[in-house]
Amino acid sequence: MLRLGLKSRTTPSVVTPNCARCNLAVLAVVTAMVGLVGACSSRGELTLFPEADTPGAVVDLLSATSRGPGDGTAIEARERSETLRWGEFRVAVPPKREPGTVSFPRRGAPNPETDFLTVSAQKIADEQAFLTELNARLARRPQEAREVTLFVHGFNVNFAEGLYRHAQMTHDFQSPGVSIFYSWPSAGSVLGYPFDRESALFARDGLEEVATLAARSTARDVVLIGHSMGALVVMEAVRQMAVRRADTLLDKLQAVVLIAPDLDIDVFRMQVAALAPREVPIYIAISGRDRALRFSGMLRGQTDRLGSIRETSRVSELPGVVIIDVTDVEGSDDPLNHFAVATSPAMIALIGGLDRLGGTMLRDEARSGNVFEATVRVVAGASEVVLQPLVP
Repeated sequence: MLRLGLKSRTTPSVVTPNCARCNLAVLAVVTAMVGLVGACSSRGELTLFPEADTPGAVVDLLSATSRGPGDGTAIEARERSETLRWGEFRVAVPPKREPGTVSFPRRGAPNPETDFLTVSAQKIADEQAFLTELNARLARRPQEAREVTLFVHGFNVNFAEGLYRHAQMTHDFQSPGVSIFYSWPSAGSVLGYPFDRESALFARDGLEEVATLAARSTARDVVLIGHSMGALVVMEAVRQMAVRRADTLLDKLQAVVLIAPDLDIDVFRMQVAALAPREVPIYIAISGRDRALRFSGMLRGQTDRLGSIRETSRVSELPGVVIIDVTDVEGSDDPLNHFAVATSPAMIALIGGLDRLGGTMLRDEARSGNVFEATVRVVAGASEVVLQPLVP
């Protein structure tokens, strides 16, 4: 069970780094990130496998992408496409793995007991066919579960990795609605940060198109989730829709969830301002130990990104904002501490249970022994949720 309590938290002082030291630090962080990525398993690919031979659960996802077509096993490439491509996938989730983890086949035969595998991959002709399929899936769900969850991946992610991560989240957190995966043209390289930044801006129109289709469907609610640089894609699309007065979507937009957002704080403030006079709930998962965001901030000569913000008062007056501090929470298989929310079922449960006014009491019966104390304090209209492990 997640319990509510009271606990104070001090705000660290902000130190402006010396330029020469900053340059050396950037090189050190880049080297460290390359080493960490290199130490991980091989990059994800869509490995087709017969469904009859998969012992685990199978997750259905719809997809839309602004990537161009790829070659071989790279079904979607890093090239940018002004025309969206649509699809549907069935992903097998292996039974022998730790919750929150995603594993790909290593060299040799895939193991359906331990590896994420694709049991089917189908193209959808166009957006009208996509909308028809989305409505058909919603119709098969009870009225209260007719929700669309639209997930946008982050920096240095290829199509397969983003798809399987969304399948993991959908399965582990038992999302009741229809899941849509939006993939933008990331280079899929730790050294491709500038390219990814421009691709994220390129991809915002495509996300707006997908979100608009979701709003036109028979869905009751739409939830937008953006991780890392995907948060930039999400907030830029939401800002555009607010400026264009896209009321159909904004009326159905139940929440925006930003996980470790790689986003400038001042830019975020302007994006939220465009929503006025609406008040869309925006949940922001932050961490003071996020090494990926530390790297991003150093590239820009900054101490903070939105996902590692120290002075929460900088966004506290913004309407609808709820900050979820996961600094003291460990995720699974996350050496950069950049995705604790997606790798901890308790964190996803908390975000899913938060209402428009703040925090709620939640139960997590499936993970006995992994208990957290949720601390809520209200700061000028914004709730801050500080999550820390309980001491036995």
